[in-house]
Amino acid sequence: MADLYASYAALAAARVEGVDYSRTAVSPAGASWASIAIHGGSIEAGSGEVARGVAGGSLRFYEFAGLLDSGNGELHLTSSRFDEPLALDVVGGAMGTLSFHGYTGAAGWAETAIGGLDRAMVERVAAALRLRGFAVVDARGRIAGDHPANICNRNVRSAGVQLEMSRALRAGFFPRGDLSQQMRDSGRRTDTFRAYVAAVRSALVDREPAVPGSLRLSR
Repeated sequence: MADLYASYAALAAARVEGVDYSRTAVSPAGASWASIAIHGGSIEAGSGEVARGVAGGSLRFYEFAGLLDSGNGELHLTSSRFDEPLALDVVGGAMGTLSFHGYTGAAGWAETAIGGLDRAMVERVAAALRLRGFAVVDARGRIAGDHPANICNRNVRSAGVQLEMSRALRAGFFPRGDLSQQMRDSGRRTDTFRAYVAAVRSALVDREPAVPGSLRLSR
């Protein structure tokens, strides 16, 4: 399905920030990596929560979140055309990027399709996830994350990592498999969520200096 809007400017002209969507951007001093979700909120439910968890107060963080009661897919902007200014600032100042997304996947099959132009980090993250029992496959086609204009690759080194999480995997991050905004906003998470976040963060050891402080979030 083609995007309804060709750019962030077109979306912003038609929608109301704070009602239809929100933007959150935080850049802790000294952080060299970014953890982002450009289809957060109820666009690709669960992606924003994972990006936030991985950021953990020590990485740059960005989320574009859909807040509509329904039809949040209309707020989807393709990664290679995602030109929202706060996101470009967060990613553009980073040495590396972890970009979290959601896709449907096979029914009941929890997996991550991983891609992006930072091949060394792709392999590092994939190995960390597999070590903790998560299924990981190579992302192909439209979710491969290998387009130079993809937001995950628009950092200082022009190379990032894109993680596409299946719906079954994302459902496993929340009690009773409940991906509703009410559940996500409750702060309740499963051990699967915590293990996934810890696995991805472990791949950043020796890549990202520890930065004290907590991540302040807005919606």
